[in-house]
Amino acid sequence: PPLDGSRALFVEPRLSIEDCADSADTTYFDEEAEAAKEAVDEAVSAFDTLIGELDEETKGRVMRQNGLKVAQLKGELDLVLNGGHAH
Repeated sequence: PPLDGSRALFVEPRLSIEDCADSADTTYFDEEAEAAKEAVDEAVSAFDTLIGELDEETKGRVMRQNGLKVAQLKGELDLVLNGGHAH
């Protein structure tokens, strides 16, 4: 099923967020922050597209399984961008 791919959606953005956190207080932070924002936006967009293609029953199941991950990803990004650390 296409849902197997949904787990992989979150890997890249999470790594980008970690890179961003690791680059805090360095000259690379702005660049890493931009990359992290793009990675999260792409993952959220891909997830929304995936959700849009599902029937109601499957959509509900996927949201229960992954909705929290999407919210968590956005929260981690906000934390890192606003000077906190996701670790």
